[in-house]
Order: sequence, then C-alpha cells, then structure tokens
Amino acid sequence: MMIERSVMPETGDRLSLTVMGGREADFLLSILNTSQDCLKLLEPDGVLTFMNENGMHALEIDAFDAVGGRFWPDMWPAPLRPTLEDALCRARKGERVVFEAECPTVKGTVKWWNVSVLPIRGADGGVHKLLAASRDITERVLREREQIAYAKDLERELAEKSEILIQRDFLMREVDHRVKNSLSQVAAILRLQARRSSDSVRAALDEAARRVASIARVHEQLQSSSDLRSIAVVPLLQRLCAEFSLSYDRQVHFSAATDDDLTMLSERAAALCIIVSELVANAVRHGSGAGPVTVHLQQTGPAAVLRVVNAASQARPPAGNAASGLGTMICETYASTLAGGLDWQFAAQTMTATLTFSPQT
Repeated sequence: MMIERSVMPETGDRLSLTVMGGREADFLLSILNTSQDCLKLLEPDGVLTFMNENGMHALEIDAFDAVGGRFWPDMWPAPLRPTLEDALCRARKGERVVFEAECPTVKGTVKWWNVSVLPIRGADGGVHKLLAASRDITERVLREREQIAYAKDLERELAEKSEILIQRDFLMREVDHRVKNSLSQVAAILRLQARRSSDSVRAALDEAARRVASIARVHEQLQSSSDLRSIAVVPLLQRLCAEFSLSYDRQVHFSAATDDDLTMLSERAAALCIIVSELVANAVRHGSGAGPVTVHLQQTGPAAVLRVVNAASQARPPAGNAASGLGTMICETYASTLAGGLDWQFAAQTMTATLTFSPQT
C-alpha cells in the first residue's frame, strides 16, 4: 500500500515567479501603462529608458523615440535642473525624493507636477534603475492660486474699505465737533438776546438757550464713541451728570445697576441723554431744597429703567395734561423713539420721574 505525500505550496517570491510563468516583463509593463501618472524608468545616471503611455500623453509626446535616451533633467526648465540632479543623486544613494515643480509639455502647455524619484534595487541590493513618477497637479495648483488671488483681492478691498471708514469716522467727528460749536454759538446768541428782552421773553429765551446748550453737550459726549455708531451709555451718563453738577451749581449723583456699560446705538443714546437733560433741568428748576438730584439707571432683562429723583415743592401736572410744559412734551417725544414710557410720582415731598425704555431697537 502506497502512502501519498502531500506537497506544500510554494510561497513568497518563488510563488510569484511560478504564477508569472516567465511573463514578468509583460506583467510589469501592463502595470506601468495602467497607471494614470507619468512613469519613467531611468538609468542610475539619469538617462531616460522608458515612459508609460499615459505619461507620454500627459507630456504631449507623440513617440517615445523623441525623448528616449535623453538626460532626464534636460527635459526640465534650466532653473529646475539642479533640483532634478540633486534628486537623482539622492535616489542613487537609496533615498526617495519628493518635490513639486512647474514643467511645460514638449508642446509648451504649462503644467505643475508632484514628482517622486525612488531607487529600484536588484537581487544584489544595488540600485540598478530609478523610477520617476510625475502626477499632474495643475488643476490643484491653479485652484490654489485662484484662492490666493481671491484672498488677496478681498484683503485689498477690506483695506480700502477700512481706509474709507477711517476717513468717514474722521469726517463724522469733525461734523459733530462743528455742530456742537454751532449749537453753542446759538445758545450764546439766545442768552445775549435774552438780556435785552422783557422779563416774559427773557425766560423763554433762557429756556431755549439751555435746551440748545444741552443738545450741544450731548454731541460733545457722543464724540467719545470709538466707532460713532454705538456708545456705552453708563460712562456717557456719568460724564453728563458731572457736567450738570457744574453748570447748575447743584449736585447731580449718578448710579447704575446694569450687567455691563449698556451699549446703545448713538442716535438712541442721544435721545436718552436729551431726556435726562430735560428731567435734571426740571428737577433743579421745580424741585425744592439744595439736596442732590439723583439719577439711577437699572437694567431689567431686555428693558431698562431710568429714575430722576428730587425733593418736590408741589405736585406736577400729569403727563399729557394741557398744563404740561414743553420739557414734558420733549421727553415724551423722545421716549416714544426708545419704545418707552414716562411717568411722574410724588410721595413725601419727593418727585420721581421714571422712564422705562428698550435699550435696543
């Protein structure tokens, strides 16, 4: 009886050679021609001995005979040849070299390539050939250059617009300054006219001069805004009340209970300042005693409440009453622009004017 002995299959390189059955060169050639990259086989000295079909198509080469046997770096623009020669030298030493560069085709079409140069070793371990693989990255490079150019255009436009904004802010500050000066001159003229008028006319002119001066004061304070479009209200009212203390020769104390400095658009902050000016002037003019006028600002969620408190000698007509003065009408008009309402309360000889408003639009 015979015992059959099983045969172990070949493995590794021997199995690959057995499968090839002597067709290794054909198999390698089919792989090289299948690649979409431009593949070139070089002698160690850099002489071109093979280029795949896709590579010739990418370089617009009609026949390999036109480039076969040429020194590969000579196929590149002269400024890049030292880079190619350095890559060959390093590949001969066993390194893999990768770089990107621009090289036109033989027909002059400009293209950019990602190039890899690596050694091909023989059975003895020595470098027998060099493989140079070039991938066409023209589309990517052009897209990146378009993006860079677009970014530079945006940067230039932003710089130009920033310069325009700086000039506009300068002009706006100059306009505000001139408006403030003009209003101050108007107030001075009204006061001068008041001195030459009868008692009844003098009182009206003095009141008009005070209101014009208050608006001028608001314009002056708004110039402290960094961007002229918005301003922090808390420090603005602090400065305004400090000026009231000097101009009225009466202490005007300001306090605030807010999450921050309560930034508002400049036109809304101006409306609020005009209301405060009227309320403080009213407290000084109609209040009693020499105690301080207190101005308190409180933020309650999306709304805000401003209170002006002073000792009162007598009750004030309710808002909207025909006996209400011009100051009341001014306050109510500006309160409506702030989506707010105004109210007066009298208790224990104390008068409290309360403005409830929305800091934001």
